[in-house]
Amino acid sequence: MESMNVWKQMRAWLLLVVAFTWVGCSAPLIPAPRQPRVDRRELPDNALLADLRKEWDILKHPRADALVRGAALDRYNEKLLTLLRRIRIDYLESDEKKTKPDLGGVELFYAGKRPERPLAVVYDDMVPAEEIEPDELEERVTVRGLGVPLVGVIPADKVEKAERDFNFQHRGTVSTLTAVLEFPEKRAEKPRLHLIRRLRVESVPVGKYNYVLAADFSAPIEVYWALTGVKKDRLLGMLRPQKLRDSMGLISMENYNPDRIPVVMTHGLMSSAGTFNNLVNRLMAYPEIRNNFQFWYFNYPTGVAWTLTADEYRKALAAARRRLDPQKKNRNWDKMVVIGHSMGGLITRYSQCVEPWKMLETAEGTFRGNKMKQYLRPEYVDNPLPDGLEPFRTDYFFRPVGAGMVVYLATPHRGAPMATYGIVNWFIKLVKLPQQLIGEVYNIATLQQDSLIMQPARMTEWFTSTRQLSPEGYSIKGLQNLSVRPVPTHSIIGDRGRGNTPRSSDGVVPYWSSHIGWGTETIVPADHSVQDVPETAERLSVILRDYLKDNKAEKVSPRHHSRDSRSRRSVSL
Repeated sequence: MESMNVWKQMRAWLLLVVAFTWVGCSAPLIPAPRQPRVDRRELPDNALLADLRKEWDILKHPRADALVRGAALDRYNEKLLTLLRRIRIDYLESDEKKTKPDLGGVELFYAGKRPERPLAVVYDDMVPAEEIEPDELEERVTVRGLGVPLVGVIPADKVEKAERDFNFQHRGTVSTLTAVLEFPEKRAEKPRLHLIRRLRVESVPVGKYNYVLAADFSAPIEVYWALTGVKKDRLLGMLRPQKLRDSMGLISMENYNPDRIPVVMTHGLMSSAGTFNNLVNRLMAYPEIRNNFQFWYFNYPTGVAWTLTADEYRKALAAARRRLDPQKKNRNWDKMVVIGHSMGGLITRYSQCVEPWKMLETAEGTFRGNKMKQYLRPEYVDNPLPDGLEPFRTDYFFRPVGAGMVVYLATPHRGAPMATYGIVNWFIKLVKLPQQLIGEVYNIATLQQDSLIMQPARMTEWFTSTRQLSPEGYSIKGLQNLSVRPVPTHSIIGDRGRGNTPRSSDGVVPYWSSHIGWGTETIVPADHSVQDVPETAERLSVILRDYLKDNKAEKVSPRHHSRDSRSRRSVSL
């Protein structure tokens, strides 16, 4: 019986390793240019532009009824797609990509302005969203409206320095765009092709109407996670965290928007920021959410203890605000929502604690020595620790992250019994910690009465993430005695669809561990990957929209809408 249980454990973990090795191996989902349905010889560019103008005139006609304008909208979008496909082929096949491409007699506008630089300085490609085939996303979130959704592909060397400083987007990023071809009143003027950042603009004026912009929010998500390649690094981040230290930090698909409330998502063990793709994709279906929130992700190698990774998490958030809101005048930062899945929930919770140094009171066989006990006081938040302990000070002496709301997804607040299994102990031995961290552990260990220095293997294991997920570990025990900031808190927990809570489990974390006893709690029919099921997205959408009732995003940057847009009739066709 004993050997049977061991085999089951080993088989489960081997399957897990194979699965994570396989995930993310596909190439970026950027298709080659597709030939337009109508050839230039059959319909020249000037004739195509003339047809587009006819549809535009109908769209803005003050006496055209909704059915007529709706049909014109469909014809306009189809013909504009043909034009964009032609432009893309010309653009990608051009030998002179450093110059402005020939747009067939069309003036180019980007984010409301004529681009001062050639288009190739910004984008390597602009892919019609309908040509992006879904890979991992379970749903496609689109909006019918005016224009053609595009995915603007920005390679690593073209990401602006300000964004590289904030994000780890050295692998490139994307923009969610909608192309609209505007025809000026004066027929002698060239038509204007607007590349509109769809997450910043919901509608545009055409004559006396405001037309909702067409959108495809799923295609950019598909391309982004394939482009960054973070998913294929999941296992490497677990076993060789040193190799992924450069990829640790905040990332975001879109450029920073000061008019939105940050939502910071932190993934769990042997995972990556891409684990939230289905969740964010579903949330983008709600205009209130995409118009008030911006989604950021904290990506990190998961082999290191979560108490230490939490230090990098707090530093990343503090550095982002210093750079993007140095005077701390933007109140949207104070309304920030933090979400943690699994071990990411522990990182999130620990960073909300008001007296984190008290965790060390339960550190068995490591920090229990009298030398350390005398330093467990709040003054060391601002003052250096003596006796060579300074490298670890920010891990346990810090001010909590000032979030406005916290959401836990399948978080093992009291640990995961799986972390004590024999096969997991074997797996821990495969984790190779960064040399710098091992040196810091050595410095700590030599100070203790019950010294770990006599047991080097135990010393390194103590600071691996799986070891610190054990219900008997010092960090899990110590977390139970720490107070957190009193903010709205929500827990979403899976029960594998069995409906047997409180005796339930998500297959990895039992209910007794994920239940915290304060805030709201929602049970969803899911395994440990609660972020992937529609019920979680539906519940989180309610949580976020309710939060907006008292915490609406404040508009701090100039608006790009026309001044008379309020007097126009808003239409959604």
